Amino acid sequence: MVIRIVGGIAALLVILLMGGWAGLQVNATPFPTLPSADAPRLIPIPPDLPAPVQRFARAVYGDSLPEVQSAMVQGRARLAPVGGLPMPTRFRFYYDAVRSSHYHDIQVTWFTLPFMRIHERNLEGHVRLDLAIIGQVNDAPHTNHAGIQGYWAEVLAWVPSIALTDSRLRWEAVDDTTARLYLPGLEDVEAFTVRFDPATGLMTEVETMRYQSEENADRWRWFNRILAWEVVDGQRVPVRSETQWNDSTPWATWEIENVALNIDVSARLAQFGGDIAIGS
Repeated sequence: MVIRIVGGIAALLVILLMGGWAGLQVNATPFPTLPSADAPRLIPIPPDLPAPVQRFARAVYGDSLPEVQSAMVQGRARLAPVGGLPMPTRFRFYYDAVRSSHYHDIQVTWFTLPFMRIHERNLEGHVRLDLAIIGQVNDAPHTNHAGIQGYWAEVLAWVPSIALTDSRLRWEAVDDTTARLYLPGLEDVEAFTVRFDPATGLMTEVETMRYQSEENADRWRWFNRILAWEVVDGQRVPVRSETQWNDSTPWATWEIENVALNIDVSARLAQFGGDIAIGS
């Protein structure tokens, strides 16, 4: 009898584990398509950008840049904490270029059903982070620094006109295919090394030193690598990229499905957590 009970429990555990694993193999369903906004006004490419950055701007936009005050980017991802099992995810990221602020709404799914939701809000360098069952962080120094870097890395990739036109950023050429980008409010060690493809001029990688947690006093090497560029909603963007700490396996792969420029993001930034209506 004991053997039968133990065997039954073991079989049930195997079924639960297999079911849990199977649910994480099903991709998240996409968010509804973002509403379109009016075409942005075009502005000249700043003449003082270093040569590799000028080439990048023209490869993405041509002879002029869109003037962007805000943006939304959404898509699906696979997230795997270091050594963890990749989890299907969908995300909506909101950007306020005027305030250099952003909001992350990330939903991890199982059989397409959201079972864990991550909220991160960066308001002018002050970050509030809710990692669901893992815990919360509010306006802590390491997280604030990482949040500022996150904002600039994301807009540089997905809405590069914001980073190319902000006068607070300082670019320096390293060579024909590399530049350094110094960020406002951060130390020089936290600057970006930005690499570009020698044939196309498009960005291929951002590398920096970044805090991984409040508990760890050391900054880790952080990479965001672009795997493919395509045109989405009229914008040439990295449709697939991956993020990595140090020499570990990449912990996230991002796939962009919608980009909306100058869409109203004020309601999302004003409210932490929950849901808000998407406006244009």
